[in-house]
Amino acid sequence: MAKGIFDFEELLSRVENDRELMRDLLLIFKEEFPLHRQALREAVERKEAVRIGSEAHKLKGMLSNLAAHEGAEAAARLELLVRKGETTEFGGPFAEFDRIAKELAREVDSCLAGVSR
Repeated sequence: MAKGIFDFEELLSRVENDRELMRDLLLIFKEEFPLHRQALREAVERKEAVRIGSEAHKLKGMLSNLAAHEGAEAAARLELLVRKGETTEFGGPFAEFDRIAKELAREVDSCLAGVSR
């Protein structure tokens, strides 16, 4: 599989080519990721800096673990804005994160379809 929003080969290597484990990880991600993405969206809409920082940090970790480096970097940018106190600058970085998240969701679905149990 070609490298996309997440690195399929890197993730497969991390699970030592255990496709069943990889499928389980992707299913957990598919269940948890939308909840945190929505929580981040709500925090950005309300300009709740502490919550943005917390959700961005969680998402950065989830995405890093999934070998979704572009998404992890986008979440890290939001987290950094909170640390710098730049609370009026969340719109653009969140829009970029959300674009990546949408593409990632499609890739995860595609990958799940191709990973046999």
